[in-house]
Amino acid sequence: MRHILFALCTAVICSCVSEKTIDRKGKNIYTMELQPYKTFLLDDNTTQESGYIQVFTINDTTRFTFCNKAGHSNRILIYDIDKGTVMDSIPLYREGPDGIGPNIEGYCIHTMDSVYLYDYWQYRLIRINRKGKILERINMGTQFLVPSNNCIIPPAPFPGSDAPVRLVNGNIILSGMNGNMDACEHPTCMSAALYNLKDSTLRFINPYPEIYGNHKKLSESWGAFSYRKVCYDVNNRNEKVTSFPADDHITVYDMFSGESRRFFAGYSAKDRIYPMKNMGDIKSEHTQYLEQTQYSGIFYDKYRDLYYRLVVHPQYEYDLNDRDNTWSKRLSVIILDSRFDKVGEYDIKERSDRYSNTFVSEKGLHIRVLSDNDDYMKFITLTPVKL
Repeated sequence: MRHILFALCTAVICSCVSEKTIDRKGKNIYTMELQPYKTFLLDDNTTQESGYIQVFTINDTTRFTFCNKAGHSNRILIYDIDKGTVMDSIPLYREGPDGIGPNIEGYCIHTMDSVYLYDYWQYRLIRINRKGKILERINMGTQFLVPSNNCIIPPAPFPGSDAPVRLVNGNIILSGMNGNMDACEHPTCMSAALYNLKDSTLRFINPYPEIYGNHKKLSESWGAFSYRKVCYDVNNRNEKVTSFPADDHITVYDMFSGESRRFFAGYSAKDRIYPMKNMGDIKSEHTQYLEQTQYSGIFYDKYRDLYYRLVVHPQYEYDLNDRDNTWSKRLSVIILDSRFDKVGEYDIKERSDRYSNTFVSEKGLHIRVLSDNDDYMKFITLTPVKL
């Protein structure tokens, strides 16, 4: 009996110690300082409803870019990031000999004459030049198909501003959500793929962490664009830093060694994150998104060697039929230093439902909000400051 009591006490003590090993508050070194909005001028043929924005270094100069799909003006717009005005554009033809079709989600500007587009429906990369002329088509569809006896499940890439198409050391990074599992009983679902441009091989990386439970039930238990679509950024050491929406930790993947490490990067208050009770029901999926914590994108600040991870807080007063007016959510920013230690946290007063469109500049962190003026695309601007 004494041995049993000792074992039980030890288990309880160990459990308490294990929970205390994570300091959710972290170090109070940084906060954010709210700056005037950052805006970008839109012309008559451009809409602020862009689904993909990215900041690139083009000819040694940082430029803001986004894809405009309004009307017949299908193009990538390139802006002077400081002035907020258009400098150049790359046409995207829907039809004809250089037609790319309607399913482009994401692009990567390597140079102005080498731009990679990703067709999510065909699992292919299309490389164009500055005039929109197709230079190369790279079909990856067969490599994304899993043999029936292979339970390593490739992702279904679906790029976004917080899950960009990136070219790093000859590898195109494609992130998304779990792909088709077929009849596999014990799958390991990957969230990202690396396509090697030199030898045309695919490598699947970043499996969903333990909090997601049985990978066989991923699609039934978690919403597609709220919890299964995975965000990331790449730092100056070519490490892929991944933010799984249901996980209060981040995963850091070394693209040279293939090794992964995990670091706590959660909000100070306890998360509310659970799988769906009514699996596969669209109402349950919306409720799960609205009433729970979600870790959105993580963004690397190369100017300060910091990381900003967005936290999307639960929303309880909403109307499922009124997305435009009641689905905007409260946000917070978690600040991590170069060693991935939590060094700050900031609660944003203004709500947003467009937070996936976020980027970093020399001014700090920019998070998109809906503009009342259709002539401008508008971003909250936050500059990190030491306390």
